[in-house]
Amino acid sequence: MSGATGRRVRAKAAAPVTAAAVDSLGGCDHVDAVAIDLPPGTTAVEFTHTVLAATPEWVHCLLTTRDTLMSPFGLHTQQRVAPQDIRVVPGAKLGPFRILTVSDEEVLAGDDDKHLCFRTSFAVREGVRGTEGVCTTVVRFTRAYGRAYFKAIQPFHNLIIPRVVARAVRERDESV
Repeated sequence: MSGATGRRVRAKAAAPVTAAAVDSLGGCDHVDAVAIDLPPGTTAVEFTHTVLAATPEWVHCLLTTRDTLMSPFGLHTQQRVAPQDIRVVPGAKLGPFRILTVSDEEVLAGDDDKHLCFRTSFAVREGVRGTEGVCTTVVRFTRAYGRAYFKAIQPFHNLIIPRVVARAVRERDESV
């Protein structure tokens, strides 16, 4: 998948950034990552904001459907945050994410629910082709049905994350 500037989202070949996420969860049951080339000097805060602000309406609709279906089971639901209101600071609740830690190199976000806990690392590092942003998802199942739940949503996760990351960088490139 490539954007207007030729930046490619690398999903299968992306080396995940997991240390802080795995430490935070005390282990993991699933890891995946996507990476994309970024302009030099981009910070993890900028990368995170760009990705979260670029979530398309169809993803918000899927999340609303998920919340409607899962709230009777006591699973966490989320509140949509307008792009202009996104603040990447520790403690901020941004859709499905609570921002846990923030540095120039990595923003760690996530949530702990009764069926599974997840962390998403928005990291910026030097890659083979220059500066790259890496969005890593780390999941730890806390109950048996957490694994089944994740298997059910995994196709959506695998569809959404690369597209949102590509869209975010494409929109940023077009606005510059």
